[in-house]
Amino acid sequence: MVLTQVSIDTVYPQMLKLKWLFTPAADSVSIYKCESYCSYENNFSRVAKVIMEVEHLEWIDINADLTTSYTYSIGWNYSGKSAPLNNMVLKTASAAVGCSNSILLSWNPYIRYKEFSWDTGTNKVMDSMNYYVYYRLKGGETTFILLDSLLGICQTSKINYEAKYLLSDTVYEFVVQAFSINDPILYSFSNISVAPRTGIVNLDPVAIEISCISVIYEKNFIIDIITESFSDIFHKLYLLRDKPDKIPENKESLSFSIIDSTDYNPNNQYTFIDNKVDPKSGLYYYMVVADNKCKLNDTSNILTNIYLYGKRVEKYGDSIFFVQQGFPPLNPNDIYEVNRRVDGSESNITSLTLLNNRCYVDVEPFLEDGIVVKYVVKSDNNCYSNPLTIEHEPKMKIPNAFYPESRKIENQTFFPILSFPPENNYLFIIYNRWGQEIFRATKPPHYCFFDRSLEGAVNINMSCLQQNKDEQRSWDGTFQGKKCPPGIYAYKISYAFNEGSELYSTSGTFMLMR
Repeated sequence: MVLTQVSIDTVYPQMLKLKWLFTPAADSVSIYKCESYCSYENNFSRVAKVIMEVEHLEWIDINADLTTSYTYSIGWNYSGKSAPLNNMVLKTASAAVGCSNSILLSWNPYIRYKEFSWDTGTNKVMDSMNYYVYYRLKGGETTFILLDSLLGICQTSKINYEAKYLLSDTVYEFVVQAFSINDPILYSFSNISVAPRTGIVNLDPVAIEISCISVIYEKNFIIDIITESFSDIFHKLYLLRDKPDKIPENKESLSFSIIDSTDYNPNNQYTFIDNKVDPKSGLYYYMVVADNKCKLNDTSNILTNIYLYGKRVEKYGDSIFFVQQGFPPLNPNDIYEVNRRVDGSESNITSLTLLNNRCYVDVEPFLEDGIVVKYVVKSDNNCYSNPLTIEHEPKMKIPNAFYPESRKIENQTFFPILSFPPENNYLFIIYNRWGQEIFRATKPPHYCFFDRSLEGAVNINMSCLQQNKDEQRSWDGTFQGKKCPPGIYAYKISYAFNEGSELYSTSGTFMLMR
């Protein structure tokens, strides 16, 4: 004997019905019912006897309270009883905490027992069940609409579900359908449960602003967000990001993905750190969405980082470009500072505003030897761009002759004229005609020619030239304290033009004159 269904008939009026498979060997079947502690035979009571008909194999429990869970079994004389089944009872709680338009639902699981021993009172629970949650508006359409599905729910003492995104000021009716994964004829509807009226929600948007996107540690972004007060505490604040191949003309062409989230903060200030970016690679677009559940999501403005890039145009000019974009457009009166960082200190070069999201400026380079120079752009609300180190083009001049007895002090020593060589990884060696090393410098010569004016005037720092000689950065034409004879000499030089660049090396010859 197989009891196949214990279910609520959801057509008005609601009734609890039992259905079972036809058994030709029986002309009648007894109905057994239990309200609690239903694992033992003596807790089941015989409540009805039904004459078997092929066309009508069901029984209605007219005494059932649809808000109570019962367990049923069927059988006939000398046959034993079927594995028991129970009806589902759906209950609704008050609105979910923090959101007046979410309703909490709960129900007991619908269980079919594969094996049940009346002698020992033991049982084995069937496999997982699937559940469909349906809803309709009370007093509206009579047809239930599928709201959600919960697949593969194993046996638990209670199943909880939150119905979200409901209409404001509305009464809902819910019903849950359970069905077996392995046997589609085994299913059950719960009772119809009327949910409390949802709350009336303030639909006015809450202002959310990404106020600053700044580079930290030269490799991450820190995103600062400020908001107005939320009348309804949102569920999550989500950070979204996109990095298109080119600057979009409008926000509709962006395709955002969620990269992070945070919970409600009563201070209305939030900070995200994005460590999966390369600030030197271009513009990243960010947007923030507050998931309020009860209404349309509140969204922020769209803002990018300040992206700085540039190049050395010539010895006396660095060209710097930077761009920042926002939707809605940025304030054209916002002030940006171009700063130069040298040896940990920072100085302002110029201040300017953006035109059509972009800015171009030529700046005078920092002419000092062995110094790493970085540029950075800062907005008036202290948002920093990526630091930019402009690659200095390799420039080197080596005289083809020198005369130690010259009246001009700049011609009395031999050294290469270099552009911004670093102190590390430098090597300059001079050999005589027999290949003997007669001079070695491991530190580059100081730059002693200050010709920044672009008018052609060259100012020579004499003490700088003497320092080069005293520190063994330039050769005075002697070896082991004696003057070297005139003739052809060879040199070899290697150094890196910038931090992190490859080593540059070359060699050649020059004439020592007496």
